[in-house]
Amino acid sequence: MGKLQTPMENAEATLLALKEFKRYLEGLEKDLSRTSKKYSNREVAQGVGFVAAGIHEALNYLEIVKKVIMKTERALSRRSDTTSPSSGRAVDGT
Repeated sequence: MGKLQTPMENAEATLLALKEFKRYLEGLEKDLSRTSKKYSNREVAQGVGFVAAGIHEALNYLEIVKKVIMKTERALSRRSDTTSPSSGRAVDGT
């Protein structure tokens, strides 16, 4: 396995993976849209439509996950800014 990552490095790697996966899903969604227009068979077009809708939902969930990761990173960053590096305790004594 690879080296251990800091939480920030891990979050950055996760965000990068989410960005790449999002780009892949968006491309797939466009391809499916084009494909569904090619077929006159209603069942095929309807099935492709369901898949495209599922991909759209996945994109929505990816955006939510991205926001959660970013907010968590900001909170951890603020928390680490308020702790003293030598003791690991908060600077204000709490």
